[in-house]
Amino acid sequence: MNRITSEACKQLLQNNEAELIDIREPWEVEICSIGGTTIQMHKIPEVADTMDKSKYYIILCKTGRRAESVANLLECAHGFQHVAILEGGITGWFETFEPTYEMY
Repeated sequence: MNRITSEACKQLLQNNEAELIDIREPWEVEICSIGGTTIQMHKIPEVADTMDKSKYYIILCKTGRRAESVANLLECAHGFQHVAILEGGITGWFETFEPTYEMY
């Protein structure tokens, strides 16, 4: 299972080399978001087979723990080879780029 830093993630997203999947709940996304596609964690098994396996996906949750489960599911149960977890989740992102932001 690959992990990616906030800095590396930002670069990949700016260069359109990866797709960000935010698996948090709607109320969490309303509080703060860094973009990407929102697919709630429990819906991933329903949509996994419609996702493009050739793309590089970065999975995002609050701290990275839920993202680990989703990345594992995509890799082991659905055969994805290009999946990474945003290290520290959105919390790590804000600590890196907006350290004064008060996280939920």
